[in-house]
Amino acid sequence: MKIRGMERKDRRQLEAILKAQEHFRPVEVQVALEIVDMALAQPRQEDYIIRCAEEAPGAVLGYICYGKAPMTDAVYDIYWIVVHPSSWNQGAGTALLRQAEADLARRQARLILIETSSLPPYENPRTFYRKNGYKELARILDYYAPRDHKLIFGKTLIPRKDS
Repeated sequence: MKIRGMERKDRRQLEAILKAQEHFRPVEVQVALEIVDMALAQPRQEDYIIRCAEEAPGAVLGYICYGKAPMTDAVYDIYWIVVHPSSWNQGAGTALLRQAEADLARRQARLILIETSSLPPYENPRTFYRKNGYKELARILDYYAPRDHKLIFGKTLIPRKDS
């Protein structure tokens, strides 16, 4: 498996991967594709860094999108980590996450955050985050909708220096 930067030719496969996620609502797919399109239109921007997992040349299994949280000192968000359901539990998600963490360590990130929903269909992503060392740091009740809470997971890369 190869992790590489996103290319224009990946757009159609990324859309198919997003639409294959049973737990994504149409608005989530729309927002993800808007970010993909913006990143493709502005390849030098670094607000949304997108890397793809490729099984064979041209066969994209999934992608990760991350970037620096505005107005923070070395805090980064993972906005999307998506693998086609037919490739779940085969290492693509872990490979994407490890590549992103290594890149963020090079950028001297001190904290990585991931937001997700509390609804039952999002249990697989939450389990994946926990398995990879992310802890639930916050829960905002009724954020997305009544009884759909926003969960914020985090992982520290550079320990805080207390004064």
